Amino acid sequence: KDNRDLFLKGIAAELGIDNEMKDLMPEYNTPLSSLFSDPEKMKVWLVFVESNEESQENMLKKEDDCNRRYKKISRSIRDELVSIPHQTVQQLEDDIYKMVSDMGYGSVVVMVTKAKAERVAIIAISQYARFKTLVSSPYKYN
Repeated sequence: KDNRDLFLKGIAAELGIDNEMKDLMPEYNTPLSSLFSDPEKMKVWLVFVESNEESQENMLKKEDDCNRRYKKISRSIRDELVSIPHQTVQQLEDDIYKMVSDMGYGSVVVMVTKAKAERVAIIAISQYARFKTLVSSPYKYN
């Protein structure tokens, strides 16, 4: 094994590639390493680990429900959703839930927005919450 490593490092040096071969191996944080490097994730993990078994099962059931609901969002919307700032989605989600809560779940809520990102977020939130939606592109008035 040592001979192969030396051989590969020799070829890498001839080609001008980093001796540690970092150029060939992209940096990647495993889920476990990201857990230890992010204090917020670590706090959530510690709460989970220190909870009793029944509480852990309830947390996991909620997570499963969230995953199932997330998968109900159409793939094209999910693909676009990743490029929208979290703050935008959070604000729209708060606004939508407040409107629906104030008006009642049988009501019709009309939201007008010119920004495509906001329309995508509204559709995603509605699909996640299982609201019926009708979204159209903005009309141009003369």
